[in-house]
Amino acid sequence: MTTPSTLPTLGTGIPVALGQIDRELNKLWEQSGSVASRASLMNLAVYCEGRAAMERVTGVIGQITEDHACRAILICAEPGKPDSNVQAWISAHCHMSRAGAKQVCCEQITFLLEGPSRNLIPSIVFSHLDSDLPLYLWWQGEFPQPIDSQLWNWVDRLIYDSNKWSDRVAQLGLLRGSLAEAQGRIILCDLNWTRSLYFRQAISATFDAPEHLPFLSQLEEVAISHGPGFRSTAQLVIGWLASRLNWKESSHSGERAEFLTGDGGRVVIALREQAGAPLGECTLKAAGASFLFSREAGSEFLHADVQCPDGRHLRSLLPAGKDGSAELVNEELVRGGRNLVYLKAVAVAERLF
Repeated sequence: MTTPSTLPTLGTGIPVALGQIDRELNKLWEQSGSVASRASLMNLAVYCEGRAAMERVTGVIGQITEDHACRAILICAEPGKPDSNVQAWISAHCHMSRAGAKQVCCEQITFLLEGPSRNLIPSIVFSHLDSDLPLYLWWQGEFPQPIDSQLWNWVDRLIYDSNKWSDRVAQLGLLRGSLAEAQGRIILCDLNWTRSLYFRQAISATFDAPEHLPFLSQLEEVAISHGPGFRSTAQLVIGWLASRLNWKESSHSGERAEFLTGDGGRVVIALREQAGAPLGECTLKAAGASFLFSREAGSEFLHADVQCPDGRHLRSLLPAGKDGSAELVNEELVRGGRNLVYLKAVAVAERLF
């Protein structure tokens, strides 16, 4: 009898014929006996490119299944290969249950698509879904042109990272066009937006205080420092502030921008790159008050420092979350709603890209 500890977990898994996947999965669970139970609350499909990414992404999926039981469908494409070929493997991610008596395991089906086989993605995903459970699709990298809109009709939440795109404006336009054509119920989940979650929560919590709220309408300067390659993350924070406070863009050039407030005031925006966390510092100044939110690289905490015009200095420590792929995806998997705030923020940030 195969014990859970010998179920294939990391690496590629057990190679299987395309027409025998369900049969081999059933055999896998039969061999595991009564000491392991299969768990699935959703379908998580992941797309990546390059065979070298398969094991790396499998490790990330293993981390995700610690908190979210699912059937994982990993699709790895190598479009540069001259000939079409499809290979498949099955494996399982097992974690000890809270009671400690049994391991809870999640299935993973891995596909390698070589050559011009990317058009097979919709049929591969649809034919291997776990019943009618919701489908979350995590698309790594850039979307192809054109996107097969048939795929979106089945997806409940589409996860991507706009910070990885070389041309964000083109990718956003491509995504909007294909979603409009699909007319589906899909919800957009940008990991670049999730990356700023705890900064946005810290800012919101600080200005929720009655003594700080009046300064929000009197903001004059906003300065954000960001890690190398994360300028778009800082721009999304600016888009969030501008959309929530009804600012209108006046001008922008390079790392600086200027917005007009509803009462005719001006807010100067400055972005600065420096080594460290994706978002290192965010300073907001208004009417003699200063609000500084900072995070050191690798720290799971944010420092909030408030300097009031009357000389008071307030300090607090707030959660900062983590920046790893698994942690960012986990944040999206526990959240509901249609991310309408994100859509408004990205509409502003898009003009700053």
